[in-house]
Amino acid sequence: REIASGLAMQLTCGHCVGQSVRGLRRGGSALLLAAAVMTIGAFEELNFMAPRPSSALSGGLSTSTRPGQGGAVTAAGRSPEVASHRAAVRALAFAGLVALGALSTRGVAHGRALRSTSPSCAGGQVSEDAVDPSLFVMTNVNLGDKKMDFMKAASKAVAKCLSKPESYVAVNVQDGQDLIFGGSDAPCALCKVLSIGSINLENNKALTQEVSALLSEFSVPSDRIYVNFFDLPRENVGWSGKTFAG
Repeated sequence: REIASGLAMQLTCGHCVGQSVRGLRRGGSALLLAAAVMTIGAFEELNFMAPRPSSALSGGLSTSTRPGQGGAVTAAGRSPEVASHRAAVRALAFAGLVALGALSTRGVAHGRALRSTSPSCAGGQVSEDAVDPSLFVMTNVNLGDKKMDFMKAASKAVAKCLSKPESYVAVNVQDGQDLIFGGSDAPCALCKVLSIGSINLENNKALTQEVSALLSEFSVPSDRIYVNFFDLPRENVGWSGKTFAG
């Protein structure tokens, strides 16, 4: 039951999905491979266990054959070739079981960790204490008295694009900095986004567009803006006197 729960946690946990889509795809592929291998092994085993027509006994050994196969059969009920094939099939099925077990064990461990820190994640959704979106913007443009409006708009953009509560969003803007882009000191900006999960192609693209649109109001062209995204492990983010992992 716990293995089944672990598999469900690994494949449906919202945090897992947000943290690594590629990892989820690898996990799904491993699960499908394990199931396929075990199914092949089961069918092959049933095939070898099917009744075989018997012929005369000679020297205490059965000389029965099975359709499509010939050759002597030992008292154990199989020829050396059949025994070797069965051993290979069993090894294949065992490999599939090991892959399935590894995937489920990972899910069980992850589920235990999440349940100890954010119980609502067990239901496939990340609780509010499992987030830490931060946006850092450095630009050589002076934002003047519109700086705070820019920061507030950027905060809302982060919350919207990453699907995070704005109450946990932090924004830092350093304007009027010594900064060049492509060897030129024309308006430009360097941005950095840190988050526990929700870092993926769709979200990154959406937030890049939002930040670029906000900076365009200060004559910063989108092709002179870099936005770097970092997906942080829970244990590497501290908050309220502890980390998000505990």
